[in-house]
Amino acid sequence: MQTRDYIINLERSPLGVVMAAIAVGTGIAVALASSFMAGAALAVVVLVGLNVTATLTGLGPRAATAEYERLNWAIARRRLDLAKASRDRLASLRVPDQELKALLELAAVRGSAYLSACLAARSRDPRAEDALSDCVSLADIYLKELDGASTERRYGLDDADPFAAAKERTLAALRDRIAVVELAVRNLTGGLSPADAMEIKETL
Repeated sequence: MQTRDYIINLERSPLGVVMAAIAVGTGIAVALASSFMAGAALAVVVLVGLNVTATLTGLGPRAATAEYERLNWAIARRRLDLAKASRDRLASLRVPDQELKALLELAAVRGSAYLSACLAARSRDPRAEDALSDCVSLADIYLKELDGASTERRYGLDDADPFAAAKERTLAALRDRIAVVELAVRNLTGGLSPADAMEIKETL
């Protein structure tokens, strides 16, 4: 962590707030008893002294790191909310093709596993979130193609926008994205597949 980031995170942390309160309180007391300038100067001196002490004792770095991680996790949670929306959308999609429906349901299940793994590890994998979003987009593209093909058949129209092997290409793309999510879950949970984890348990 760079010095600037360290100072910012330390001052934002609970420890930083307490140190600032002590410095301000001391400054106000002196200002009331003496002069504003004396109080302000002492407040600065006290704050600097407390920050130096916190840094030298290790309390400062720990507080700054904790605050940095807290802020990062808050940002990550917002990203995970978007991933959850993708998972919910996948779980709610209704498609007539059973093979495609099964893959979309699998994507939703893997999405749930990913979200659980993220919460447990307090981490995330943007590639998995992109993959879940792609699954939704792929399903929408396929459903749009089905709707267009149905309209063309109903009115005897020519296919104005041919989509060759639409189902096969959609299934293949979905499998690729699901594999990305599965890999992310494995990495977040320690890199072991269920089979590997069971093998370890059996040898203990």
